[in-house]
Amino acid sequence: MNQEETDNTFEQIKQNLLRISEMQERSSADFEKWRLEADKRAAEADKRAAEADKRLAEADKRAAEADKRAAELDKKIKELTENVGGISKSNGAMAEETIYNSLAKNMIFAGIEFEDIIRNQKKHRKSVDIKGEYDVVMINGTMLAIIETKYKVREKDVSKLIDKKVGDFKILFPEYSNHKILLGIGGMSFEDNAEQEANDNGIGIIKIVGDTVEFYTEGIKVY
Repeated sequence: MNQEETDNTFEQIKQNLLRISEMQERSSADFEKWRLEADKRAAEADKRAAEADKRLAEADKRAAEADKRAAELDKKIKELTENVGGISKSNGAMAEETIYNSLAKNMIFAGIEFEDIIRNQKKHRKSVDIKGEYDVVMINGTMLAIIETKYKVREKDVSKLIDKKVGDFKILFPEYSNHKILLGIGGMSFEDNAEQEANDNGIGIIKIVGDTVEFYTEGIKVY
C-alpha cells in the first residue's frame, strides 16, 4: 500500500470514528431526553397516586362520619321508640286503672252485678301450650265478664278478643265452663271501625271521657 492509499484509509477511519462519536452523542442525548420524560411521567403518576390516596382518605373520612351519624340516628330512634313505647305502656296502664276503678266501685257491668273483680289475670296451661292474660275479669255465680282495656282500641283488638281470648279463657279456666260470658272493650279512644266492630259483635264499649267513664252495653250478647 502506497502513502496515498494509507492516507485515504486513515481518513476513512477517522471519519468513521467521528460518525460513531456523533451517533453516541445523539444516542446519549436521546437517552437523557427519554430519561427526563420518564422521570416526568413517573412524577406525574406519583402525583396522581397521591391525589387518589388523598381522595380515598377523604372518602374514608366521609364514610366514617356517615357511619357515626347513622349510629347517632339509630341511637336517637331507639331512644324515641323506647320513650314512645314507655308512653304507650303508661297510657295503657292508666286506661286500665281508670276502667278497673270505675267497675270496682259498684261491681256492675251491663246491668249485671258481680261478686268478684280480678285485674291482670294470667295463666299458662302447659298441656295445650296456651297462655292468656286478661285485663279485667268480673265473676258471679252464673256469669263472668272479660274486659279488655287499651289506650287506643283498634279493630284488631276487638277481633282478637272475639276470635282468641274467649276461646283461650274457656280452655285455661275450665272451672267456669258453665258460666255465660260477656265481653267488653274500653279505652281513651277508638280507631276507625273498632267501635262498629264491637257493636256488630255484641261487645260492650267503655269510653274514658275526661274524668268520667261511659258504658255502652245495649245489644251486648252472651258468648
